[in-house]
Amino acid sequence: MEHSKGTSFAAPKDMGEKEVKPPKWFAGYGDRLARTVVMYLAALVLALPLFVIIDPYIPEVVLPWWGGVRVDQVLTFAAVIGAFMVLVRRFQLVVYGALLIALVGLSVTSIIGNYTFGDLFTNYSQWLRSLQMTASQVPMASQRLDPFHDAEKLRALVNELDPAVRKAAILMATANFKEVKVAGDEVVLVRALSIFKEINSTWTYVSDPKGREYFAPTAESIELMAGDCDDHAVLMAALISAVGGEVRLVRTTGHVYPELLVGNDERLERAAYLIRKVLFVKEVGDAPLYHHTDSDGRHWINLDYTRNYPGGELMNERIIGILEP
Repeated sequence: MEHSKGTSFAAPKDMGEKEVKPPKWFAGYGDRLARTVVMYLAALVLALPLFVIIDPYIPEVVLPWWGGVRVDQVLTFAAVIGAFMVLVRRFQLVVYGALLIALVGLSVTSIIGNYTFGDLFTNYSQWLRSLQMTASQVPMASQRLDPFHDAEKLRALVNELDPAVRKAAILMATANFKEVKVAGDEVVLVRALSIFKEINSTWTYVSDPKGREYFAPTAESIELMAGDCDDHAVLMAALISAVGGEVRLVRTTGHVYPELLVGNDERLERAAYLIRKVLFVKEVGDAPLYHHTDSDGRHWINLDYTRNYPGGELMNERIIGILEP
């Protein structure tokens, strides 16, 4: 028996079989799912940088289960990505248009070989890491600062260099991080941070005599490794200055602490990387790093004894004076 071409073997409708149709709710499900996935990915790309920036400022809420769950991070990320989902949904045409243009452009550059999808992913990842590693800008309390109390006495102590101070500075500067390989212009920074580590790992706070202000000579502070905040600040500034670094003293309403000059934006980013990933890995952890920026665009990081790593969180007091060397 021969069959003619195009013969249908489906049973005729009059045999009682009915065509099965998907339910109405299922119609267009694939399109909606695809749109939702695209919106989520777009919101994720936009939300990650903002989350990395604001995360250090969110108070920690840790649950004791499963090794400690950071509830604050979960809720913050959910809120951030939810907000971006709303924005992406509201401006779908703009977002989809931008994504389409970017996709076409990236496809063209990938074919040419100038810039590929892998390059995009690598650069985006590096950008996120740089956001996390770069120190956080802390605004000065005011542009007009009061005269620095006892400025000349403290400056004289910082600049008084004798053989004992120089010897102590060299010993402390070379006591740590000997195996770390850095560029020639980063050696002074590493030496200064070694001094910071030596002082802050042994320093003991002792108040001045009641009703009197006492400024300890640097040699005395080296011997005792104890004193109040101005003694610590002077010691830190004197020893780091003795090996080529630059430290200034910052006076708040109830405190004095030293700040180390790092330099421009590029040097700040490099210093943040060294502190976080090489020199003080255990001490820093996921904590943010802080810095001040002066009117010339130079960055300074906190070396206070209240923190066990450079660039630690500053005390919540108004700055009233700055004494530079």
